[in-house]
Amino acid sequence: MLKTISETPVTFADAKKMLEAKEAQLHENDKELGHEQRITLEYLRTVPILETKVAEETAKALIEAVDILKEHQVMTLVNILPDCVEDVDLIFAKERIKLDKDQTNKIVDIIKQVKPKKVVKKVVKEVKEKTVAAEETPVEVADDDKKDVATETKKE
Repeated sequence: MLKTISETPVTFADAKKMLEAKEAQLHENDKELGHEQRITLEYLRTVPILETKVAEETAKALIEAVDILKEHQVMTLVNILPDCVEDVDLIFAKERIKLDKDQTNKIVDIIKQVKPKKVVKKVVKEVKEKTVAAEETPVEVADDDKKDVATETKKE
């Protein structure tokens, strides 16, 4: 059984760097990452991640702006990059500390300054694609309901 020696919250960028280094080291010995490590690395390669330097600067800015934040909360904010008040509130829903509106707004402002624009555009594009796809998806209607649908479309 494994024993936990220490725990340290890290950013996604640091975790990706560590796993890639371990993967390279194991590859030299013709070995592979464990299942959980491989899945984690695949995930980290697909999600938007701040560069290490930017993540560190963002963490410092968050701690300075809201001094009651703990290290694991700051790392969660840097990793998830919540860009609206509702998302920040969700992250802190089960935390012991409660943020006031001013603190939440400071967090959102800091995150908006560093959040990659590609991520924002990608998310907006995906939402638009889903909306268009939902509008174009044909809906099967029973014969009895077809008359009602035809009547409703004429009214619109």
